[in-house]
Amino acid sequence: MITVFVSGAGGGVGQGIIKSLKLINDLDIRIIAADMGALSAGLYTVDRCYLIPKASEEGYVDYLLDIFRKESVDFYFPGTDVELLICSENVEYIKSETGTTVVVSPYEAIELSDDKFLTYEFLEKNDLYAPDSYLPSGLPKNIDFPVIVKPRIGCRSIGVSIAKNIQELNARLETENGLMVQELVGTDDEEYTCTVAAVNGMVSDALILRRTLRSGDTFQATPVQSTVISEYVRKIALLLHINGSCNFQLRLADGIPKVFEINCRFSGTTPFCSQLGFNPVEFYLKAVQDKNYQSSINYDAIVLRHWTESVIDIKEYEALQANGSLDPNKPSVSNL
Repeated sequence: MITVFVSGAGGGVGQGIIKSLKLINDLDIRIIAADMGALSAGLYTVDRCYLIPKASEEGYVDYLLDIFRKESVDFYFPGTDVELLICSENVEYIKSETGTTVVVSPYEAIELSDDKFLTYEFLEKNDLYAPDSYLPSGLPKNIDFPVIVKPRIGCRSIGVSIAKNIQELNARLETENGLMVQELVGTDDEEYTCTVAAVNGMVSDALILRRTLRSGDTFQATPVQSTVISEYVRKIALLLHINGSCNFQLRLADGIPKVFEINCRFSGTTPFCSQLGFNPVEFYLKAVQDKNYQSSINYDAIVLRHWTESVIDIKEYEALQANGSLDPNKPSVSNL
C-alpha cells in the first residue's frame, strides 16, 4: 500500500487529484486529504483527513512533517497554487525528514510560470512560438489592435480584457499596475488546454482539449489529436524540468501553437483527462515505481463539468473541527 496526501481538498485541483487517485484500480492507495476549512467537500471522501493552516503561516512545513511522520505518507500532491513555491523550496528537507516525496516542479519553473511576462520571455529565449507581449513601458508605436490586456500574475482570467484601440488601452494602463499587453492570437474556437505528466525527464504525450470556459474554468471539453501541439508543449515541459504534471493554455495562429499561460502543477482539468483515458496522477505514481502505464484516450467523447452534492454528518464536521483530523464515513451523495 502507498499513502498519498492531497492538500486543497476544498478546491477543484485537490478534488481532481483525489478523483484521479480513485480511478486507479491496480494500485493499493490510501488517500489522506487536507484543507484549511472543515466544510471542504473533498475531506469527507477519503480514508483520513486533516485541517491544516495557511501555507503562508510560519511553521507550515513543520506542521505537514508531523502529519507525514504520523501517517507514513509516501507522496504529497500540493493542491493549491499558494503551496507550490514553499513546497518546491523544501523538497529535499521534507524527503530527508519523513521520506515523503513531494510531487512538485522546480522552484524556477513555478516562479516563471506564475508571471506571464516571464513566461513569454522564456519562450522567446528558447525560440518557441509565443504571442508578442509587452510591458506598458515598452509598447511599440505601431502596435496592432485588438490586443489582450491582463495582469502579469493572475488566475481564472480575472482582469483579462480586450482593448480595441489606443484609447481603450491607455484607459486600462493608466488606472492599474502590474499589467502586460499581449497579441490577440486566433479565436475562441482555436483555444486549447493541454496536460502532460513528467518524471525524471520522461514526458508523456499531451492530452489536448478544446475547451469552453465559464468564469475562467473549463466546463466543457473535447479531446483532439495534434502532433504539432503535443510536440510543442512536450518540448516546453522538458525545458522546464517538470516533475508531476503541467498545464498549457494556447491558441493556434495559422496552425502554429502559441502558449499564453503555463500552470506548473496539476490542473483543474486533471479529472477530465483521467476520465478520458489519460490519468496524469497514475502516470506519475507508476513511473516512479517503475511500473508500466498505458493511456487509452477516448477521442469520441465530450466532458461536461457539473455541480454535485455531498451530504455529511454534522457530528463528523464537529469532530473534525474539534480534533483537527477524522476518519470520515463516505458522504451519502458525491461523485468524488
